[in-house]
Amino acid sequence: MNSPVSNRHLTPSVFTPLDAGDVSGEPPTGPSEALRQALLRDQAELEREVILWQRWVRYVAAALGGAAILLTSGTDDLPALPLTIVAACYVLCVAATGWIVQRSPASTPRAWLPALLVTADLVAMGAIFYLTNIQLVSNRFLILAMLSVPLAAFYFGWRLGVYASLLSIGIYVLIGKVLPPYIPGPGVISLGANITLFSVTAGVLTYAFGQFRARLDRLRLFCKVAEEGDFTGTLELTTAKYPDDLTLLARSFLAMRDGLAEQIGTDPLTGCLNRRSLESRLKSEWRLAKRRPDSQVALAAIDVDHFKQINDTRGHPIGDLVLQQVAGIMKATARETDAVARFGGDEFVLLLIDTGWQGALTFAERLRRRVDDFTFGPPGVPMAITVSVGVALAKGTDATSPEELLREADRALYKAKQQGRNRIYA
Repeated sequence: MNSPVSNRHLTPSVFTPLDAGDVSGEPPTGPSEALRQALLRDQAELEREVILWQRWVRYVAAALGGAAILLTSGTDDLPALPLTIVAACYVLCVAATGWIVQRSPASTPRAWLPALLVTADLVAMGAIFYLTNIQLVSNRFLILAMLSVPLAAFYFGWRLGVYASLLSIGIYVLIGKVLPPYIPGPGVISLGANITLFSVTAGVLTYAFGQFRARLDRLRLFCKVAEEGDFTGTLELTTAKYPDDLTLLARSFLAMRDGLAEQIGTDPLTGCLNRRSLESRLKSEWRLAKRRPDSQVALAAIDVDHFKQINDTRGHPIGDLVLQQVAGIMKATARETDAVARFGGDEFVLLLIDTGWQGALTFAERLRRRVDDFTFGPPGVPMAITVSVGVALAKGTDATSPEELLREADRALYKAKQQGRNRIYA
């Protein structure tokens, strides 16, 4: 049976844009802005949690430091009032940052808070060394400061690690050379050599921990993309020049994602892509089309005519067999670069890559004829099946979106069914 093809027009539609302002700008590359904003909100929440749990570490460190000073110094020579002021200011600063974080929206990043805490740590340590030691041993301050540098780089990024390094050097110079000695005694020796040694060590640690954190951020972004249902991206962390445990973690995650993509992204009955996977693939192809304005993306929405009657009269097992047979015809008709998806029930969608208007109509008619000519059902119980097809197409220069293109194909399919089924509407 040969049914006519209903053509609404011979050129692609210019669909109504969802965002009229995004017409001629540069196409987005990589993850969407919404996804990046979601990642920033996650980062702000993590930063909040780190500040809250680290405040207790700071309280304990302040208490232990005070006890150590009391045990190792004579109480008569101890500058009790200055040390009390330093300790009080430090504890108040830590408590204030915790109070601010607890009462701020969880999704609001406050980059100045980690910097404030690092400043408080180093200034408090420098003040204690200045008040309790002669200048000769002020280089010990750099040893303790070396704790703050990698921790700052690891938890808050390499910029804060660099800031902590420079602030440490500045405080060391102040207590070792600039400020008058609070406790008389020999002056610092080899200040330049100490600064050089500290700078090299702090630089290496800041780079190592900063790079590690940057790679963690890329892995988190990759996880976020997969969380949104996009399984098409690549992860360059798996091919690091100098592999480490993070490289192994990235490889494990990539293998796990690929395994999940085969299960989650595939319809178990027909072996086609499922709806979520098709939408992810369509978004990816649409971004590519935006970068190549001469390219086109076509969709063919297909519905098995009167499928409910098959389930009602023949039973669901026969209906499942029919769906598998229809899916097999679609896969055999589509090219390797195309995507065949089951959207649910008896509705399928084919994504036709770099296919023009005439090519999409030719493909749809070829598919319709193959279904029309095929004998469906189990051996000995044959049945005739027809399909209705709705075709939609958009160029990379069109002011539309993947969601609107899907809706346009669905509207065309509805028209094909409305006009008698077993036909194509475009």
